[in-house]
Amino acid sequence: MAYGLRIKDASGNVFLNTADIAARIRYSNVVAADADGSTVLADTSGKTTVCISIPLEVGRIAHAVGFTGTTFSWTAQSDPPLSSSDSLVLVLLLD
Repeated sequence: MAYGLRIKDASGNVFLNTADIAARIRYSNVVAADADGSTVLADTSGKTTVCISIPLEVGRIAHAVGFTGTTFSWTAQSDPPLSSSDSLVLVLLLD
C-alpha cells in the first residue's frame, strides 16, 4: 500500500494527492525598480524550482529572474518606452 495524503471534495473526487507535485514558497522579496541582485539558496540544490517576477506598477515590466547553481538572481529590465517596476520576486520549490 502506498503512503501519502489524499484530500477529497464533497463528491469524493481527489483534488490533492501527495503523489502529485505540490509547490511551496522558498523565497520572496520586493525589489526596487532599478535594482539588480542575487541571493544564495543552498537548500535548492538538486530540486525543481520555479522563479516568478511580478511587476507591482501598472504599465511597467517585471525583473528578469533565474538560477545559476543555487544562486537566485534578478535583473532590472528596460524595453523603451517601458522600464522595470518594483517587483515581487519568488522562488517556488516543487516537491
